[in-house]
Amino acid sequence: MTRSPLATSGSRATTGSVATPMSRLRTALLAALVLVLATAVAWSRLDPEQRATLWAEDGRDFVSEYFVDGLGATLFRPFGGYLQLVPRLIAAVSGTIAGPEHLAQTVTLLACAGVGAVSALLYLYSRTVLRTPVAPFLLAAVPPLIPTAPREALGTMNNLHSFLLLLVPVVLLAVPRSWWTSAGTAVLVVAVVLSDTQALLFAPLLLAGIRDRRKWPVVAAFLAAGAAQVATVVAFPRPAISYGTSGPVTIADVVVGFVSVPLTTVWTTRLDAVSTMIADAGTAPVVALTVVCVAVAVAAIVAGQAGHRWLVSATVLGAAALWAAALLVTPADGFLFTQGLADHVAHFGPIRYATVSSGFLLLALVVTADAIWGRHRLRRAVAIALAVAVALTLVVHHHDTGHAGRSDGPTITSQVPAAREACASGNRRTVGLRQAPDRSPWVVTLPCEYLERR
Repeated sequence: MTRSPLATSGSRATTGSVATPMSRLRTALLAALVLVLATAVAWSRLDPEQRATLWAEDGRDFVSEYFVDGLGATLFRPFGGYLQLVPRLIAAVSGTIAGPEHLAQTVTLLACAGVGAVSALLYLYSRTVLRTPVAPFLLAAVPPLIPTAPREALGTMNNLHSFLLLLVPVVLLAVPRSWWTSAGTAVLVVAVVLSDTQALLFAPLLLAGIRDRRKWPVVAAFLAAGAAQVATVVAFPRPAISYGTSGPVTIADVVVGFVSVPLTTVWTTRLDAVSTMIADAGTAPVVALTVVCVAVAVAAIVAGQAGHRWLVSATVLGAAALWAAALLVTPADGFLFTQGLADHVAHFGPIRYATVSSGFLLLALVVTADAIWGRHRLRRAVAIALAVAVALTLVVHHHDTGHAGRSDGPTITSQVPAAREACASGNRRTVGLRQAPDRSPWVVTLPCEYLERR
């Protein structure tokens, strides 16, 4: 268990009570239940075709490199200019425990379990900052139920790092109550930071509770893992990627795009409907939604405790920063939102760029509801209304996933018989199998020795 150095005497985390073995067991069981349920929800949002299809870097890079070079040679191999520890581990575990017919499903399941673990950890760590008993559970429901998640992110290894980022603000605000939890949190921080360089954006939160020596291992772990990521970026710079632009993506494009895509996809997956609304009514509805959300965030900062202020600020600013980084690092004509907003919103392609930002905004809304909650009836009514609004948008969009990049296959399972025949008929050691996207250079390379596994 951890505690927040920013909570006031009204917080459940600082009531002075000592956790009993029974209460610790109850908390652990609830966290395990959250893990199982969140994993099941994430899995249920994907259709059988998606589950059996390897997506992009999952197959071509992580799985292929594990089978060709082994875990030892690939665990800390730079990918796109940085390290991705957790996807490398999932690829290794999947290739070890699953036969070729179920390789893709195993990758998908473990990636969903990774999202489930994020939910369980959000529940555990947020209990130290939030003051109502319901809020940690609602916070834990966000990762597997982000409305747009199944389109491109959910159940994939190469987008799992985005879900891991959702943990960072909550974990860094907590100060361990014991050296055991300090060590566990330090290990968690290493795994997260070594899986996504963008976790470094939240470095200022390390100052929370810095005077407590039990926070120091967490700080050291964050800085060491961050240094490894920075060294990787310097030694193996990220290749310049551009989807082709007729002009530079500006800060204005980033801001207009943020309030038109990540902010609206908190509430809907239908960007075509958002585009139609913008074409018919102009930007007034988007501006109104932005004003309301800003007012809600300000209310949390004014009415909440110190932990609420830090967490709301970190999640909102984190959502904006991650969106800006995605658009500015990989520019495309579709990101020039100031030049034909309705059309660019309707045809926004890399929906994974919006998913993590929408997730952070949903976390901010849950924290805001918890912050507003108080003894006054009006405050309670507003808090309940906000929490219900978040819960409804998560539940309503459970199956409203739209067409995903893996919905058309090709599945790995369907290709195994032909791959085995290719191994048997020729003097070859590996076979390339198709994956999604179903075009060059997206091919997963599997050894014949592995393909013969039954």
